[in-house]
Amino acid sequence: MENVEVSFITINYNSSNYTKSLLNSILLNTKGASYEVIVVDNASSEEDFKNLSAQCFWSESVKLIRSPINLGFAGGNMFGVSVAKGRYYFFINNDCELLNDAASIFKEFLTTHSTAALVTGSVLDKENRASSSYKQFPHIAKQLFGNSVQRLFSKRKFPSNKVKLEHPAQVEVISGSCMFFDAKVFCEIGGFDTVFFLYCEEEDISKRVWDQGGQVYFVPSARIFHASGGSSSQETSLEKEYYISYFHLLDKHYGKLGRGLLKLALFFKLLFRVFKRRSGLSIFASMLGGFAKKDSLRYKQVIKKDCF
Repeated sequence: MENVEVSFITINYNSSNYTKSLLNSILLNTKGASYEVIVVDNASSEEDFKNLSAQCFWSESVKLIRSPINLGFAGGNMFGVSVAKGRYYFFINNDCELLNDAASIFKEFLTTHSTAALVTGSVLDKENRASSSYKQFPHIAKQLFGNSVQRLFSKRKFPSNKVKLEHPAQVEVISGSCMFFDAKVFCEIGGFDTVFFLYCEEEDISKRVWDQGGQVYFVPSARIFHASGGSSSQETSLEKEYYISYFHLLDKHYGKLGRGLLKLALFFKLLFRVFKRRSGLSIFASMLGGFAKKDSLRYKQVIKKDCF
């Protein structure tokens, strides 16, 4: 496909019905930009992959590639990038649906804002709330004293996600479910860090955009529905996976004192949960083990021979 402006990249993992709805919404709503859709199947079951294959033949703009092993969020998206041809990359969860021509809105915004490199839109839940569209990076002041105090010390006065923004605004971290990138910037910073398997990729890559001198924006006129949880199961193992990623994030972006204070704050938080939650003791035990990367779900994946 020639002259592709936008490469949609999404990951399917045993949730082909969600992917079908996403594809329908892209084909229906994307009018103002030339595009391709790259669907990465992350080693789903054979039944789910067959169902997915049937959906992906609807349009010549849709390309389906299959991984023989579950690469997680970062790895799966990087697999998609390896075949993407667009000037822009639109990473979107398969349990999302476009509610308007979000790709064209994002493309226009990046075209007219030369310092912007990464944007998201109003990511709406079932109650039509956009509270998860953007958030803050983990900060010491935030963990110890709360968001309000943290913003007093912040060099950039990023808005709280509790504030309803009517106009585009710079934000610190955007939702990983909907990330629209200038492809050149994405490649220059090395793309997603594939050490992260499922969580914290958006915090990491948003900060790396800022560190490089780019800007991250929330553009409310682009609207995306996010069902949330389309490919997730096993709550306790996923919670442990989150903290494994969180520790990697702290180790990567903080010095010894900063990460020590943030981990100490988490220690007491999880200690109190031992008495409040069924999974509390198991999670706290993993904390005592340092949320070791060797315990990641990444190392519980198997290669599927039928993918070759």
